[in-house]
Amino acid sequence: MKIADKLLNLVGVGRERGLPPPRLVAIADGLLVTERSAEAWFLISVANTDLATEAEQDAALDAAVSAAATILGDRLSHLKVVWGRSTGQDYIDSVAGHYRLGDHEAWAQTRADRIDEMRMPERYVALGVHLSDRDPRATAQVRGSISDALGTTSWRVSARELAHLDERVRKLARQLGSTVWRAHTAPAEVISWLISREMHRGAVAAPRRGLITGASLARLTSGRVVPYTDHLRIYDTRGQIAAYTTVLAMTDFPEELETPGAGEWLRTLSEIKAIDDDGDEIDVTVEASVRFRVLTKKTARHLVDETRKSAKEQRRSAAKGTAEETADEIVETERVMREVKRDINRSGLTLVEDHPRLLVSADTREDLEAYVDAVIAHYADRGITVAAGADEQRDLWLESLPGDQLRVPDLGHVRESTAFFGSWFWGGASIGDATGPAIGYLTGSTPGLVRFDAAAGSALGDATTTLFLGRSGRGKTTAAMLGGLDSAFAGAWVPLLDLKGDAAGVSAVAAEYGVPTAVIEITAQFSGAADLLRVLPVDDALLQAPSQLMLLLPPHLRGAAEAPVMAATRAEIQSPDPSSWGVIQRLCASDSETVRTVGFALRDLVETGLGSVVAGPPSGLSSLTTNPGLWVVQMPGLTLPSPESAPESWSPIERVGMACLRGCLAWMVRTTGRREFRGRSKVVIVPEVHLLTKTPDGASFLDYIARVGRALGASLVLDTQDPASILKLPGLVEQITTLFAFSLRSREQVDSLLELLGRPQTAPYQTLVRGINTAANGKSIRHGHCIMRDRWDEVATVQIDIPSQQVAALLRTTPESEHTTAAAPAIPAYEPEDPFADDEEFLEPAPAAQLQDRVISPAQPSAPTGPAAAAPVQVNQALPTPPAAAATYPTNGKAPQPAEPHSTEPPRQPAPTPSATPEPAVEETPQQASAQPSQPVPPAVAQQNGHPPIPNGQDAPEDHRHALRHDSPIGPDEVYDQEADEAAYNEAMYPAYDTTEEPTKPSSGKEHVA
Repeated sequence: MKIADKLLNLVGVGRERGLPPPRLVAIADGLLVTERSAEAWFLISVANTDLATEAEQDAALDAAVSAAATILGDRLSHLKVVWGRSTGQDYIDSVAGHYRLGDHEAWAQTRADRIDEMRMPERYVALGVHLSDRDPRATAQVRGSISDALGTTSWRVSARELAHLDERVRKLARQLGSTVWRAHTAPAEVISWLISREMHRGAVAAPRRGLITGASLARLTSGRVVPYTDHLRIYDTRGQIAAYTTVLAMTDFPEELETPGAGEWLRTLSEIKAIDDDGDEIDVTVEASVRFRVLTKKTARHLVDETRKSAKEQRRSAAKGTAEETADEIVETERVMREVKRDINRSGLTLVEDHPRLLVSADTREDLEAYVDAVIAHYADRGITVAAGADEQRDLWLESLPGDQLRVPDLGHVRESTAFFGSWFWGGASIGDATGPAIGYLTGSTPGLVRFDAAAGSALGDATTTLFLGRSGRGKTTAAMLGGLDSAFAGAWVPLLDLKGDAAGVSAVAAEYGVPTAVIEITAQFSGAADLLRVLPVDDALLQAPSQLMLLLPPHLRGAAEAPVMAATRAEIQSPDPSSWGVIQRLCASDSETVRTVGFALRDLVETGLGSVVAGPPSGLSSLTTNPGLWVVQMPGLTLPSPESAPESWSPIERVGMACLRGCLAWMVRTTGRREFRGRSKVVIVPEVHLLTKTPDGASFLDYIARVGRALGASLVLDTQDPASILKLPGLVEQITTLFAFSLRSREQVDSLLELLGRPQTAPYQTLVRGINTAANGKSIRHGHCIMRDRWDEVATVQIDIPSQQVAALLRTTPESEHTTAAAPAIPAYEPEDPFADDEEFLEPAPAAQLQDRVISPAQPSAPTGPAAAAPVQVNQALPTPPAAAATYPTNGKAPQPAEPHSTEPPRQPAPTPSATPEPAVEETPQQASAQPSQPVPPAVAQQNGHPPIPNGQDAPEDHRHALRHDSPIGPDEVYDQEADEAAYNEAMYPAYDTTEEPTKPSSGKEHVA
């Protein structure tokens, strides 16, 4: 038999070519059993290598070579690189239970529709390892033929055999799982999908059982494949052509290939492009099937000896027949084999025998020819010869089937292990959280969704700070707002400190999807909104409210004012409704002229527009709420002192600005630190944080939240244009888990950003940072494109993607942007037993007031008078109602009916009052009209019961459209483990007072919380 095999191979007709297709017996998790053999199958995790340094790649490659030699030595292995597709239904299933507030189902569906629209490919790398032969080939053929003739199946897998094979699979999984490949057992459904997709090239739902046998297996291989000279035609169950496929063999490689570089011949599969009839680039779906064997030292030495012996015989023969003249190639072969054997013995060189094949599929013959030409040209540029296996299409295609074997052994290569594993079949781009909301997609060599959960750090026991860095207008604030929206939908308390005044759009999106929200402008309209006596609990306010008032006073009055202000505060806090305005009135009514002077000075400042926000007469419209939802606190034009100036030199407007800022920051800090809120998620967002880091209060606030965020369940989301200033806050830098880097220009800022990213400050990375937001044409901005560093210090390029055109229009932060929800009505102060109500309780919608020209009139709301009138916004104060009674927000141009204004007297026990008031129709405003999507969302792509989706180019036969480009974003360019240390915080934020003093508590013990 061996002599016959050698003769057949000599003429190019190996016995393997004549074997019938594999007959499947059983499929289980990680196991494929055919009549002839049993194989273990694993899924290899994608390694994030696109932006890795050369030293990092070399270390990973050495680890892969070592692991392969140890685990896979002399095992027949089968590598498959295939493509599926991300689908909207998969996304909805993955976020089930994550969202809980507002119309979160609609929000998730919006993102799902966008995913379906992008038709984004997703790479899967599968590794099959031969476990055992089940029967000699000849016997297998005979039994198979008899079974076919009798119409019966003689092949079974016993429980004993199955248990033995399963044990071997588990052992291999443990070994491969600890390697750089992080391999895990492939589910039975995925193995079924790998088989059925080759037989059908279409949507075939794999059976969902732990063990698949019998008729279910027959259905997996029931397709019809007809081979032609240079391609195959794959037919569906209706007899229609489902796809045209060509199998290409990689027949010749250059002697040397560089990695990183052209040597990464499997990683680059996703980079192949073809040109369509319109001259546009389109993605070519290319899959790989490589059967290989890592040779042990013994096997490698034997192979080398055989090759050297053959070359020696050829040399002798040639010398006799050509007057002792020997071909240079034969002599060179002998020399190389001697060197290879020396390297195997001395340096541990390992060899790999591999047979690489590429599979290209299309809907039409014309497309197939264009795609094949593109693949050949792509590899020719790298010195690799690729050709269609003429008259070998059937056997080359059968080779690609899991459970089959090598059929065309003469189209193979023997090379060093580094040359094979340097193809980086497991390399590419992979970054972000494993679960949670999708914020965009990868733009590296392996496309895929990027998931980001701003509130995930605390749950993981990790640090909790996220940082967005880059120049103005590149999309960092929009990205931060998207992260805040996802957190709000998940039921978090999300305050956004808007120092520029351009982030009202995020509140408009929240309102559109029924999330409790409000926009609070720090103006006279919100008198007393930042009053610490009203914002903070009694114990905290008694200490910190006097500090806020002292900050307003000119320096020459502060020495005489400290004791009177503290005494007046102690007296005022005993009143039913204490406020800083009441403290000022007590000071003005004092018998002491000095004290009255202090009171009059405070009153003069407070009567200004901004000063009234700090200590003005309470308007009953305090919106600094502690309820779940998204709350935008706008402070545009706030004048803050420079970092170098001493407090004694601050101007009145700077003192007022600092007092206002301190009030808002204290509100955020105290809310995050309150014991009753420890079990709730809190995400504090501060855009343009470089404006905050310039002040001592701001820097202390950021350092405090970042350090104790994990213990408090609070996360911090920041964006800034100044990474150099962030590096000057080491306490903050140490707490950064996720970072999104947009373009910067100056050398100092670029190098600071690279230091934060953990990348070397070398020319290639500096160029990457400078050009990350430059479009391909070099003349426009690619908004939202950035470099991401996740919580595991992986780095990759990412495109932040807005889920719809409507959301994009509402979020836009450019100066000309106008939103129909320019501001939102404030929420009357109230005193709940637990501001975070249980999930089962109903919501009580808060009053809605008519807004116009960003001014709120709490006394007398008016209706819109024309098409340009702003639409009213409802504000919910607690967790959402069940669907039957939830307050919703229309998306069809209708506005909700304004509710009657609540009394300014805070209710003792707010009761749920679901409203069923019908919504009157109003005329659609131009802004609303422009916010609608310009194109209908295409239908969802068919889903294969939750496992790998349909690959590109494999839809129904009647759909011959090219796949849409997945890298076309929606956007403005369409071309601490303990309790918080109270003393440490007070010392940092309010150094003028002795924190050891025990304040006298009022008899009522009442807390005043907005």
